Amino acid sequence: MEDKKIDALIIGAGHNGLVCAYYLAKAGLNVHIFERRHIVGGAAVTEEFHPGFRNSVASYTVSLLNPQVISDMKLKEYGLSVVKRPISNFLPINDTNYLKLGGGLERTQAEFRKFSEKDANRLPDYYDRIEAVADVLRDLSIKTPPNPKQGIKALMGAALQAWPIIKKGNQVHKDVYDLFTKSARSFLDSWFENEHIKAAFGFDAIVGNYASPNTPGSAYVLLHHVFGEVDGEKGAWGHAIGGMGAITQAMQQACMDVGVKITTNAPVKKVMVDNKKVTGIHLENGDEVNASKVISNVNPTLLYKKLIDQNDLDEEFNRSMDGYKSGSGTFRMNVALSELPDFTSLLGKDVGEHHQCGIVIAPTLDYMDQAFIDAKNYGW
Repeated sequence: MEDKKIDALIIGAGHNGLVCAYYLAKAGLNVHIFERRHIVGGAAVTEEFHPGFRNSVASYTVSLLNPQVISDMKLKEYGLSVVKRPISNFLPINDTNYLKLGGGLERTQAEFRKFSEKDANRLPDYYDRIEAVADVLRDLSIKTPPNPKQGIKALMGAALQAWPIIKKGNQVHKDVYDLFTKSARSFLDSWFENEHIKAAFGFDAIVGNYASPNTPGSAYVLLHHVFGEVDGEKGAWGHAIGGMGAITQAMQQACMDVGVKITTNAPVKKVMVDNKKVTGIHLENGDEVNASKVISNVNPTLLYKKLIDQNDLDEEFNRSMDGYKSGSGTFRMNVALSELPDFTSLLGKDVGEHHQCGIVIAPTLDYMDQAFIDAKNYGW
């Protein structure tokens, strides 16, 4: 198989690959995606995990999908519907106590007052400070990062991109530094006194992250969780009707309608390189596909250690990839329940808002830390 008319070839039809394909096609390029599996979506898929039961089998909530992408790709017109969680998280603490996080500032403050008046009063300032940093970094995250190979030009570009942070003043500078260097525990200790309230926030620092709340740098993930939005509400999270696969199915249709070709069941065996220039791919079925541009939507270890011949890469780059760590950050289990959970601290099997949010079985930061230690020492 050979198609010399392909301008851009994309390995992998995850959501990032689909978004990339859409914008390239809108720019006038002839784009072809090759996907190993029988469906598109990568981790954003809805599949049957047990006969008669379907759900989002990997990623499971929506917030970090950029609203500009939703608008540009017209995903709502292709059927995407996202509903906001009524609250963010529910922490059953013991047989009589629980804590709900989210649903508005006043509601969350009322919940906090069950445990600490001081923490409830500090909450508005905490949100304001986190949001001030998030606003700056949210804009920065969609800009093209400077290329170090450009030397002085790259340094000038980095300075320009950092200017929004610089002009914010010393308080934002300090908060950025603290969030990127401190542990979640250290950062939360500086704000709150109650252990359950710290746990309500601390879970966001370790979910999907193979780390303890005591791990240096884990405070950043607190910031990560307020980056996104749902229907214009910053920091909100929601559920896609039909599961996460509804997002990528809408993306697939948007791509096809602008001329993107998508081939599934087409695992890539090798990326072809000629004189340090990528020229196309070899598929596992023996077909060869040429393209003037090849884009990867697979993880760096797979790309640089398996798909590209080591002799086609710089020695220093190969050395850096030898030390690149790529592993699972979570254990994910999909289960079918015969009925809704009936918590001793909040009785009732009828659908409640606490059934429609994150249910966190981790009442303290110490509990989370011990869970990490157990996972590290004994495995999942």
